Amino acid sequence: LGTMQSQGEELVRMIDELLELGRTQSVSFQVQKVPVDPGEFLEEVRAAWSSRLGRLTSVVSPDVPDALADALILRRVFDNLLLNSSIHAGTHASVILQADQSGDFVRFSVADDGPGVPASEAERIFDPFVTLAASGTRRTHGLGLAYCRAALAAMGGTISLAPSSSGAMFIVQVPAAVVLPRQGREEDQ
Repeated sequence: LGTMQSQGEELVRMIDELLELGRTQSVSFQVQKVPVDPGEFLEEVRAAWSSRLGRLTSVVSPDVPDALADALILRRVFDNLLLNSSIHAGTHASVILQADQSGDFVRFSVADDGPGVPASEAERIFDPFVTLAASGTRRTHGLGLAYCRAALAAMGGTISLAPSSSGAMFIVQVPAAVVLPRQGREEDQ
């Protein structure tokens, strides 16, 4: 009975993930883009994950503008990335969350010191149902990174795997919130 219940719960999780991925590909997928403070956002993520990833830190460059994003969707993206770190790099891995500005974008990164991703798999891991977990280890459904890519695209953002000699580093870019200078606002009125 316990095995059946566990497998049933796993099936429900997979169905939920499939539905979420399907929603991102629908024309009715709605994102509520609002200014998100990168420092506050990363601190909330760090606090929520600190009990599961003991060596999780965050660094925010000075003067990073707010990101223009749907905070709930962005949070789900980070939850997917941190879940992958905990599975593939382990719960004792060092994981660093960073935010800085890159042109008109806020660039976030999630980097761990785990085994990394082979260069030959760098694009394929964003396809649905692709998972690199070794047999006998906890596996995911291979839907998280596909969701991340589709959800970020809906916000005008991107996700990629940065080349790395050790560990994995995912780069998430979302538009920076643009604030008109005061003089521009007065002229518009």
